[in-house]
Amino acid sequence: MSSRRIYLVRHGLAEELSATGRDRDRALTAVGREKVRHAARGLARVGVEVDRLVSSPLVRAVQTADEMADEFPAARREVWEELACGVDEIGLTARLDDAAPSQNVMLVGHEPDLGEILAYWLTGRAMGFSTRVRKGSVICLLAAALPPGGRATLEWMMTARQLGLIAD
Repeated sequence: MSSRRIYLVRHGLAEELSATGRDRDRALTAVGREKVRHAARGLARVGVEVDRLVSSPLVRAVQTADEMADEFPAARREVWEELACGVDEIGLTARLDDAAPSQNVMLVGHEPDLGEILAYWLTGRAMGFSTRVRKGSVICLLAAALPPGGRATLEWMMTARQLGLIAD
């Protein structure tokens, strides 16, 4: 099996309270959209290629994926409930392996879930280590096989600000 790249993206800066009062309806702020837009340009500039662009169904994640999609128009867009808050890393891994076993995939989600997914894919345990993924940050992993049969390799991790500097 050939290696694929998996990009974990935390949604951009979102409003504190949505008009409905529901967390899942919180939208990106204007600043959040702009930072994600610049980060996406930075990713494109360094040669990132994405076959599938998958987001959580929460508004802020979908909007982040929308901004990313402008730089990766050929990527197949999907929304997976598995990326919503409270993710089950084993279920997400199975879905990813079934849907995109050899494709470069960008997954847009939330904290602390992305940190747990990262730990699981690198160590085989969701609490294998602790990290904090900042809003708009992107993590690039290389993986031929994910747990339980394999492990990913961390290639790089950049904040939205760093990617924005690359874009300019």
